[in-house]
Amino acid sequence: MVATTRTVIEQARRAFGATQQQLARWADTQQSAISEYESRKKSPTLEVVERLLNVIDFELAIKPFIAFTDHEDPDFGTYVVPEKLWSVPMPECFSKVQVAGILVKSARTKVWDLSVESERISYYEWVITRNMESLMVESVDGILLIQVWDRLNIPDVIRAAWQPVIDAASASQDTSPRDPGDFSAWITKEVGVEWKPIRKRKPRPQNEIPPRDPNSPYNVWRRLSGRG
Repeated sequence: MVATTRTVIEQARRAFGATQQQLARWADTQQSAISEYESRKKSPTLEVVERLLNVIDFELAIKPFIAFTDHEDPDFGTYVVPEKLWSVPMPECFSKVQVAGILVKSARTKVWDLSVESERISYYEWVITRNMESLMVESVDGILLIQVWDRLNIPDVIRAAWQPVIDAASASQDTSPRDPGDFSAWITKEVGVEWKPIRKRKPRPQNEIPPRDPNSPYNVWRRLSGRG
């Protein structure tokens, strides 16, 4: 995976639309310090990074590393499979993406609009079959991929290799239910009510639906009455 050349400070500052001077003024620091941080001439502490991001409405977030494994097929050749799916935040997951024409055997740059489902499908097909790990991680959103997975026109060998990853991401998780943002824990503490979170719940067995019996009294009545 190719690492970005910009620091998180520069990425956040540019996304917010601020100059180094503006960020320095809002954070009560020197523009030269911002410049040194962004050029990697000086390493800020974690506390400094958080303070700089906070003043422009950003925060540090934990992002899992996605590992890929190489596979070989005698007919298709080499392809890669991720260990798990990942998320691409909005609006990036619906943005327009472009690749150099040389990558698509064209003299012109190729552009896909990921907000258009048909173009998103086309792009996902292209990037998954080209083994471009860094492009996939930066532009293919796991949830959006699951939604269109059955409609992707990709080689059977790649589909079969990716299928366990798709299934694992969309299956019911055998873990304790989450308390999003610890909200229930907070609100019960505020109002003085005991919070009893459920640690783990066994999955409920799914009862099979019996096949329809055409000779049951109800169905016979529906046919005779013209309702079936």
